[in-house]
Amino acid sequence: MPRVGVREVLVEAAVTEFHRHGYAACSVDTITKAAGVPKGSFYNHFPSKEHLGAEVVARYAAGSAWWQEVDPGLSLLAQLHARFRAVVDMLSESQFTRGCLLGNMGTEVADRSDVIRMQVGTSLCQWSEDIVATLQAARAAGEIGAGPDLERLGPFLLDAFQGAIMHSKVVRNVEPLEDFLSVVFDTVLR
Repeated sequence: MPRVGVREVLVEAAVTEFHRHGYAACSVDTITKAAGVPKGSFYNHFPSKEHLGAEVVARYAAGSAWWQEVDPGLSLLAQLHARFRAVVDMLSESQFTRGCLLGNMGTEVADRSDVIRMQVGTSLCQWSEDIVATLQAARAAGEIGAGPDLERLGPFLLDAFQGAIMHSKVVRNVEPLEDFLSVVFDTVLR
């Protein structure tokens, strides 16, 4: 079995620690201790904690529950619903104590780090583009009428979802996310 490299161990530890404690509360020392590697080895792989933060955002986004395989036999809107549901289920597993790391990093660090802000923006843009593409395919398949401007609706849905995630984190229950799903799929996209 191939051995996991130090860089990978550092990224995995940082994903966990940033998600658990937040970016500001984690020092390089905290991350290297969690990774079980010497502190000096950190700088062999990352020029700064900020650059590690950007890597963590990219890694988290790419491995998000959103990108998991969904049943291709479902209608396109049902596939979109399943993707949102996968994220809701992932948040439920943590009992809404962690939220979405993209949202967390965006609100905590974006005003102080252009490197992290740009990566959060890129990751959110990729997510939004996937929503738009699914909505466009659903329209082409006759699942959505000619009403809404899908180029604007997709990003709006993601923004609303991020807000519902934050609200669920505050109240520590699924109700805001269930409300989001109900409004979107029973009203907006009906």
